[in-house]
Amino acid sequence: MSPAPSRRLERARRLWRRTGPTTRALVIAGAVITGLFALAALAAPLLAPYGPAAHDAPQLAAPSLKHPFGTTNLRFDVLSRVIFGARLAFEVVLSSTTFALVVGVPLGLLSGYRGGRLDRLLLLVMDALYAFPSLLLAIVAAFALRRYVGPGVPAAALSISVIYVPQYFRVVRNHTLAVREEPFVEAARAMGARPRVVVTRYVLANVIQSVPVIFTVNAADAVLTLAGLGFLGYGAGLRTAEWGFDISRAISDVGTGYWWTSMFPGLAILSLVTGLSLLGEGVNDLLNPRLRQAGIRPADAGIAVPVVAEVPDEFDGGDEAAVVDGLSATIAAVAHVEPVSAGPRPPPAAAIASGRPPVLEFGGVSVTYRTARGPLTAVDGVTLSVGAGESVGLVGESGCGKSTLGRAALGVLPPGAELAGRVALDGADLTTDATRWRRARGDRIALVFQDPATRLDPLQRVEDCFVETIRAHRPEVSARQARQMARAALVAVGVPPGRVRQYPHEFSGGMRQRIMIALAVVLEPRLLVADEPTTSLDVLVEAQVLRLLDELRHRLGIAVVLITHNLGIVAETCDRVAVMYAGKIVEEGPVGDVFAHPRHPYTQGLLASVISLESTVLVSLAGAPPDLAEPPPGCRFAPRCPLAMDTCHEVEPAPAAVAPGHAAACHLYPGADPTHPGRAWEPGGRRGRLGDPPLAGTLR
Repeated sequence: MSPAPSRRLERARRLWRRTGPTTRALVIAGAVITGLFALAALAAPLLAPYGPAAHDAPQLAAPSLKHPFGTTNLRFDVLSRVIFGARLAFEVVLSSTTFALVVGVPLGLLSGYRGGRLDRLLLLVMDALYAFPSLLLAIVAAFALRRYVGPGVPAAALSISVIYVPQYFRVVRNHTLAVREEPFVEAARAMGARPRVVVTRYVLANVIQSVPVIFTVNAADAVLTLAGLGFLGYGAGLRTAEWGFDISRAISDVGTGYWWTSMFPGLAILSLVTGLSLLGEGVNDLLNPRLRQAGIRPADAGIAVPVVAEVPDEFDGGDEAAVVDGLSATIAAVAHVEPVSAGPRPPPAAAIASGRPPVLEFGGVSVTYRTARGPLTAVDGVTLSVGAGESVGLVGESGCGKSTLGRAALGVLPPGAELAGRVALDGADLTTDATRWRRARGDRIALVFQDPATRLDPLQRVEDCFVETIRAHRPEVSARQARQMARAALVAVGVPPGRVRQYPHEFSGGMRQRIMIALAVVLEPRLLVADEPTTSLDVLVEAQVLRLLDELRHRLGIAVVLITHNLGIVAETCDRVAVMYAGKIVEEGPVGDVFAHPRHPYTQGLLASVISLESTVLVSLAGAPPDLAEPPPGCRFAPRCPLAMDTCHEVEPAPAAVAPGHAAACHLYPGADPTHPGRAWEPGGRRGRLGDPPLAGTLR
């Protein structure tokens, strides 16, 4: 046996061992019943003692050795008709359900994912078909098809398939509408996956989980529909063995004591429907990892997983540099690129001052959402740059536009968002070339999401997520090499290599976040956007993840944009900080300078609200951020600012230099008021409450 089939066989064995006893019982019972009918259908000429239309038997003979199921009033042998009826049932059922699946699933997927007019048109047609009673619709279709196709299997199969196309369409469309908004689909787009890959590997792969059950349920229902058509005389005809037709002919026999003519065809229908239903439920439990009832046994955890290196479950704090160096060298060897030097990096400020362009540049970036209340500008004219190996912290209250700005860097904004301005990577404007932007995602720009549990495809093994990302951007890398790169990246972040074949739900929150970081850096991007990467973690795991991010930044020279509410994290891990409020950057500068000497009143309020061991009084910012659908004129922080003057409510301040590399958009500093360049405003006092009128101010 070749290696590939043997691996598939071994995976199938492990899958079977991990299922619960109920699932196994369903699969076995359904497979046995369905298999017996399938065997009877295939071997009907050998098993049946008479032909399907042989009518030379005695009329209404009771069950005997010569006729085990008796005979009918038309002199047919009941056993032979039951056996040949199984053949017809399988031909019609498989043809009708397969046709409905092939038509309904793609239409539902296309309609749900694309939306718009196509979705409305298809939904209107399918709802119109679905409104008809199923048997009535099948009768109408069978009556119409008889004229063009004639009686027989094709007409019966097509008439039954008309019933199930809307069912597949509706189920797949509804699941697609939900799955296309899932965070792991957004993550696939952020990793640079093509639209075709997103639809087939992420949306369809999760939607298709319901199809086996629908297929078997429809197959079981098709048996009943075929019997109904035959009972009403719209089936395949007299000379074709059909269970429904035989039952219709036996109605008068029941009242006269000839029970066998209808009982055995009825039992055949009941048994086949039961077998198909049990098989469908069991297969669904077997294929869907979320429904498996048994856990992984220790003996199964490391089967067929080559070990790259021995790494403890958690870092001990002293060997991050070694494993990161190993990651860079391993990826370089596999992907045929030059490894990044593990030596000390130059200070980010020196890299920018040397004249080299920054890695990331936001030039007047604005992001506007279309809402029922009108346009809402979540990011308004932001200008920001990040140098190679530099970490910039993006802080501010919730709803101030931090995450929207981070997603604008990757071009993965939600539907309805409009981006304006310039987003440049290494000097190249990505907003002018959508193809280049898509190719950069996951390769040169990577994103670490806030909640890794929702960003990893639940139906893909961890290793497969890496292989797909690597080969999407490095098509020359083989699957085997991609798996080596995946294991090297996971080892570098402290994930034991024996767990690479597990599913995301089998990892803890900290381990899943490490997997997301490894997935983001496996191709050594130029820029890493980390959106609240430690929000759902405890403080110990948070410290390990932050240390890991900082070490990867230093060793691989990655520029990092860290989006967070935690000012302590920014103080420990970032070189510069940008403070956002109501969609604008109100203060920016080196972390040490901004935290030691905050200039903007909003920054001062944020820092004052931080709790420390020396805190004796709880301090908070009064009020809330403004409604971005109707932002206030002038400075957006003015309604909450204790130093707000009349001019603050009238003139929007521009960023003004307050120290080398340090700027604040506040009228308190020269250069902030464009109507009085070079001059600053001085408030006449301090407001005690938000409801107090603005202060008088004087120019100085």
